[in-house]
Amino acid sequence: MIKKSSVAAIIIFLSGLLAACGSGANGSNNSSESQDAAAEGNQQIQTTIIGGRTGGAWSVFTEGIAESIRKKNENALVTVEPGGIVENPSAVGTAKIPYGISYSMTAYAAYMGEEPYDKKFEDIRAVSVVIPANYYQFLALADTPYDSIDEIIENEAPVRLALDQKGSAGEIITRNILQSYGVTYEDIISWGGSIDHLGGSKTFELMADNRIDATGDAVSVPSGDILEASTAMDLKMLSLNQETIETVSEKLGMEAGIIKAGSYSFLDTDIDTVSTPAILMVHKDISEEEVYQVTKSIYESFDYLGTVHEEFKNLTAENFADAGKVPLHPGAEKFYKEMGLIE
Repeated sequence: MIKKSSVAAIIIFLSGLLAACGSGANGSNNSSESQDAAAEGNQQIQTTIIGGRTGGAWSVFTEGIAESIRKKNENALVTVEPGGIVENPSAVGTAKIPYGISYSMTAYAAYMGEEPYDKKFEDIRAVSVVIPANYYQFLALADTPYDSIDEIIENEAPVRLALDQKGSAGEIITRNILQSYGVTYEDIISWGGSIDHLGGSKTFELMADNRIDATGDAVSVPSGDILEASTAMDLKMLSLNQETIETVSEKLGMEAGIIKAGSYSFLDTDIDTVSTPAILMVHKDISEEEVYQVTKSIYESFDYLGTVHEEFKNLTAENFADAGKVPLHPGAEKFYKEMGLIE
């Protein structure tokens, strides 16, 4: 038989054990709360950036930005997800993903609810420029009987034109260029030409077979695809006239740009065109402190980014804040004002 004194001792022991466990649990919670508070105080960043297709240049751009943030912020956890130029603004605008990369022109179209978007994504905010300029480049086979888009229109040339999918940045720019002349795809077809929506590799394959005459897209300079294509066929690039540049720039939120002679082996004169930067976007509800730190991290990483991709070498203090017509996030704006980059 167990003595009453022994039972009492056991009860006291178990009570003490439970109290200790309770204290331990509370201690754990307090510790967790302290760690969370410390992390918040240190502006620890845990976020996601949506970028480009896996393996493409834009995936490299996105990973470079992500690594800049990781390098400058201890314990930062920055995940990169694949995306697309047109898809990314809506993903950020609906808070599906906190950060994303796109063209300034497509981010602005999403913000305004203009083509290719069917509603406004007014919660998009700009952080910074990532790649300062992506130039619209209208390429044609060297032996085509025209040397400007003006000549194509004036002579109603039966041009066989290949473009990316409808609603892509390059397709929208091309369509707006034609519209500035009062010309539609149907007009080109009526002249005996054709309009095909093809990917870049397929387009250049058909151009090499003399089944496509020309193509237009907004890409970096020099573009790897164009460099490769120029080894298989003779190409030329056509300028835009100033009236078209002004019209398209105003409509799409772009800028006038010049592709310098020598940018490609076949290019012996400067090309007048339109351009748009690639920018980092963020949802408006991301904290001012975090976006400030992200902006600062990228700004302090120009040298590193230049080792990631050649295009990053064009990123400077002078163009870093020039993110186009999408409103700046307050965190980015605060950093730029501190650095004297904006007033």
